[in-house]
Amino acid sequence: MGMYGLKSMLKVPTQVVFGDNTIEELGSHAKKFGKRVLLIYGGNSIFKSGNYDRVTETLRREGLEIKEYGGITHDPDEDLVQRAVENALSANPDVIVGIGGGSVIDIAKAVSVMATNGGTVSDYWGGREFTRPSIPMIAIPTTSGTGAEVTKNAVISNKEKTFKKSIRTDYMTPEIAIIDPTLTLTVPPEVTIDTGLDALIQNLEAFTSKNAGPITDTLAIKGIELGAKYLPIAVENPDNLEAREALSLGSLFGGITLGNAGLGLAHGLSHPIGIKYGIPHGRACAIVMPKVIEYNYPARKEKYDKIAGLFGEECDAVSGFRKFLDKLGVSYRLRDYGVKKEDFPMIIEYSKGGSRNFNPIPHSDETVYKMLEEMY
Repeated sequence: MGMYGLKSMLKVPTQVVFGDNTIEELGSHAKKFGKRVLLIYGGNSIFKSGNYDRVTETLRREGLEIKEYGGITHDPDEDLVQRAVENALSANPDVIVGIGGGSVIDIAKAVSVMATNGGTVSDYWGGREFTRPSIPMIAIPTTSGTGAEVTKNAVISNKEKTFKKSIRTDYMTPEIAIIDPTLTLTVPPEVTIDTGLDALIQNLEAFTSKNAGPITDTLAIKGIELGAKYLPIAVENPDNLEAREALSLGSLFGGITLGNAGLGLAHGLSHPIGIKYGIPHGRACAIVMPKVIEYNYPARKEKYDKIAGLFGEECDAVSGFRKFLDKLGVSYRLRDYGVKKEDFPMIIEYSKGGSRNFNPIPHSDETVYKMLEEMY
């Protein structure tokens, strides 16, 4: 089939600003929306890195009033969202600025739309629709991973931490995304690996998804290339700015491609595995990815062959990706993470829907069970 027989869609924020020190422009973007800013961020790393000072300085320079909501944790749950929404309602901001990793940006997005629409997270999981525009939101990633700054969903855990599920609406797409690679220079190697693998695998799954098309393919293949080349460099030399720029760009592409082309089985499986065993999302994707490539290979042979060379000389995509993970010291054996075989049915059940719908070939429970056994 000709590649351009395919439909390709593109939805992204109104404005994407990419480049070193673009954080300095935050104040001038924020003041377009009004005087009052609610700043949402994560843990102490924002202070240690100096990123907090950089953000608040540019806002103060423009004479904006800042209220804050900090301390957002990894895998945020529905209760945290509710508290953050209550905080936003009392702060009554003209614009919300979310700065941090994917979890922080997801919370800022959820707050921006739930503050205007009311209700609880579980209402929206249950099918309630968002009908009102959100409070304007500016997203600023400090890791190169999720691409959350350009997507229209927020991944939230339930109170019991047994599953993660998205809420989604076009209203949740940030108005402005500011991607400044200098904000990522202080990210430690382990987090660089986890977030870098997330971005790489998002591009990889979007590239081979059922919904892939020429626009997303162009970005995805570049994102795969940047991740494959520069992730090992950034792990070795965290302050290598060229590598950080490349990973920030690859992460941005991953957000655009997943939001427009969908993902696949690796992302579907990563959620239950990640949440049950406390494995960071990108690493959970990496554990299952080589096996997913192997199973999907017949359906996307041409595409996998096209990218195989990016991971190593003279090898196919499966062994190339395994070698790449070996180089990063990341195991793709479930037993190394304490996964138990009796949990396989639960993993299969909670991996359904969402990302799995875009996988290039269908999967029965039996097939997925067999794959998990082979990854054990």
